[in-house]
Amino acid sequence: MTGWFRVLLVVLLSASAWAKGVVLPFSGPGGQSIAHAVAAGLGVAPPSLAAIVLPPLPFKGSYDLAAGSLSSAGGARLAREVSGADWLLVGAVDRQGWVRVFLADAAGLQQGRFSRPELAMYWAAGRLGLKAGRWKLEPEREEDFARLAQGNLAVQNTPLPLPYYRAALALREDGVASLLISEQLPRELQDFWIQMQQNKLPLAYQALLDFSAQRRSEALRAARKLAEGRVYERLTALLLFRGLGDPQWGAVARNLTEIAPELPLAWEELSFAAFDKNDAALAKRALERALALLPEKNLYWTNLGWAYYLLGDYARSLAASLRSLKLEARSREEYAVPAYNLGLVRALYGDHLGAREAYSLALQVDQGEEFQAALKDLQEAKTPRLEFWQGYLAERAGLSEQALAHYQRFLQNHPKSPLAPWARRAVQQLATARVTVALERLMLRADDLEARPFSAGEAVFPQVNLQGFPYLASGTLVTRLLDQRGQVLQSASENVSLRPLTTGTVQTGAAVQLPAEGSYILEVAYGSARARLELTAGKPSLSRKLYAAGIELRDLGNAPLLSSTQMLSEQGEALVIQRVQAALRAAAPRAQQIPSLSRKLTSGPYSGSSVAELLEKAEETLIRAFLEAALERPNLIGDNDVVNSLAAWLLGTQR
Repeated sequence: MTGWFRVLLVVLLSASAWAKGVVLPFSGPGGQSIAHAVAAGLGVAPPSLAAIVLPPLPFKGSYDLAAGSLSSAGGARLAREVSGADWLLVGAVDRQGWVRVFLADAAGLQQGRFSRPELAMYWAAGRLGLKAGRWKLEPEREEDFARLAQGNLAVQNTPLPLPYYRAALALREDGVASLLISEQLPRELQDFWIQMQQNKLPLAYQALLDFSAQRRSEALRAARKLAEGRVYERLTALLLFRGLGDPQWGAVARNLTEIAPELPLAWEELSFAAFDKNDAALAKRALERALALLPEKNLYWTNLGWAYYLLGDYARSLAASLRSLKLEARSREEYAVPAYNLGLVRALYGDHLGAREAYSLALQVDQGEEFQAALKDLQEAKTPRLEFWQGYLAERAGLSEQALAHYQRFLQNHPKSPLAPWARRAVQQLATARVTVALERLMLRADDLEARPFSAGEAVFPQVNLQGFPYLASGTLVTRLLDQRGQVLQSASENVSLRPLTTGTVQTGAAVQLPAEGSYILEVAYGSARARLELTAGKPSLSRKLYAAGIELRDLGNAPLLSSTQMLSEQGEALVIQRVQAALRAAAPRAQQIPSLSRKLTSGPYSGSSVAELLEKAEETLIRAFLEAALERPNLIGDNDVVNSLAAWLLGTQR
C-alpha cells in the first residue's frame, strides 16, 4: 500500500454501520457478470470484492467438502455464518441460461430459479425488503470479474476503483483495515483477518490447528464446545470427533442433518455412522438425501449400492453400482469399490460373465487397497458357490495358496458348475505357482548407481527383481547381512505394496551396514524366495563417504570436479584430492586480490598463513581435514563450490 491509501487505517464505527449484505460470484457461464449486476442492483459490494476476503472454512475442502459447492444452499448458509453478513446471496447458472440463487438470512434459507437473470435480483430485493436498482449486465467483463475475485488486480475499468481491491488484499494478507473496506463489507469479515494476523484464531480454526499439531486434549475440549455452536462449528466438531476417534461424531452428524439438512456432508457422515451400527436402512435414507443434494457424486451411489445390497435389494444395488461406474468413467477416476460391489451382486445372481467383467475391471483399477475388503465381502455372503470368486480374486492378487484352497473347496462342493472348468484350469496353473527374487544392483544410496566394491562402514541398498507366477503378492522384502558362518549380523525389512495383476516388479530393499573390513554374505528374501551373494568390505574411502552423504564437489564455475562413477571408483579418493587441489590452486591468484583472504590468520590451527597462501599450497592434509569436517557438517559445502567453502571454513577456524 502506498500514498493516501496507507493513511486510511483502522477506523472504529458503530455496530449498525457495519451491517451489510453480501453477494458472492455465481458459478456457471456468465455467472460472474450476473452476480455483479445483481449486487449493483441490491446496492452492495461487487462479488469480486467480497470473494477476496471471504474466509475459507477451517477444514480442508472448505465449502466444496461441506456443501458440494459454494454456489449452493449449504454454501450460502455457511458463507453467511463465517462472513457475519446480515444476508448472503450466491447462485449458479446452468447451460441453458437459467439462474438458481440461494439466499441466507436470519430467517433461514430461500432459493429460486429464474429464466432471466434480472428476475433473480427483483426476487432477492422483494425477500429482503429492498428497492432494486437499475439492471445493468456487462457480459464482456466476465473474465475481468473472475480475475478480480482471485485478487488479480491487473484489470482496467473495474466496477470499483482499484484501491478498494487493494484494500481487500491488504486486509486478507496483512490484517490492515481501511475506511474503503468498512464502507463495503461486514465488520466480521474485517475482524476475522485482523485476528488471524494477530494469531487470535476463531475456536474452530484453532481447534483444527491443535489437532494437526497432535494436541489431542485441546482439540477434544474445543470440539465439545463447537458441537453446540454454529453450523460450520458443528461441522468442525464432527470432523474433529471423527479424527480423534470419539464416538460423539455419530450424534453430531445426526444433529446436523436436523438443523442443516441442506448440507450433503452431514448426510454422508450419518450414512457412515449407520453403516458402523449395521443400520443399512438408515444408511440408505441418508444417502438418498445426500444424492438429492449432489446427484452426481459417485461415492454416494457406490455406498447406496452397498446399502441396497445389505438390505437384500440386489436389483437396486446393481443399478446404483452401475451409476457410480458411469460417473467415474465421465470423471476419469479409477475407483475399484463399485466394480467389486457389482461383481459380488452379479455373482450372487449367477451372472458369471458379468461378474468376471466387473471383477476384472475392479482388479485393473485397484491400487492394492480394496481387494482384501472384496474378499471379505465374498466370505461374509456365506454362499458356498462364491468360493470360486474368492479364488479368482486371491489368485490375481498373488495369494496363490489361498486361491488354491478356495478353488479346491469350490470344486469339491460344485463339481458340475459351469465355473468348474475354469476352476480346474486355475488349480493346474496354481500347482506351478512360484516367486523368484534376483539381485540386480547393490547401491550406496537408494535407487542409485551400482556401487561395488564396497568399503567398511558403508550402507548397502539391494535392488531386486521380483517375479511371481501367475501373479505376485504384496509382502515384505527382507535384507540380511550374514558372516561367513551364516550367522545373521543385521536384518532390515521394507514393505512392498503391489496392485493386483502384478507379475513382476523392481524394488529397493532396506539397507544393511558393513561393520568392518572383511567378507560377508548378503541375503535378500521375499516370502519363500531367496537370493544370496558374497560381499567384501574394503578400506574406507573418503570419496565414497562424500558421495553417500550427497556432497557434490564443484569448482568456481560450478562445474562438478568428478562424475558419480569417478567418486565411486577405487581411484576415487586420489581423484578427489587431485581435483580439489587443482581447483584451489587455480583460485589462489584471485584470492590474493581480496584483502580478507590475503591477510594472515591470527588464531586457530592455520594461524600465520593467509587463506590465499593455503589455497596456493593446497596441501593434502588441509584438504582432508576440510572434507572430513564437511562429512560431519554437510552445510560447510552445501550448494557452494569447494573454493569458497574452504575459504569460509578457514576463516571460521579462527573463532
